[in-house]
Amino acid sequence: MARERRISAAILKMFGERGWSMFMGYGRRWAVETALSTYKRPYGEHTMSRKIENIERDLKTKAHIYNTLINMYAR
Repeated sequence: MARERRISAAILKMFGERGWSMFMGYGRRWAVETALSTYKRPYGEHTMSRKIENIERDLKTKAHIYNTLINMYAR
């Protein structure tokens, strides 16, 4: 843990805050959290399926429907 912090501090010194944030990918988490939140809002966090194959099918179906709706509104 200390090694990673030292490396991060060295990058910060060399490139400044903006360069450090671009190099480390800082700020990308909010985009992922927003996408997951908008996906979970209509479907919830759970599935009724118990078998892994059915869970996979359920999630793929929900993702397909969600993407279809998003693409309809994007036009």
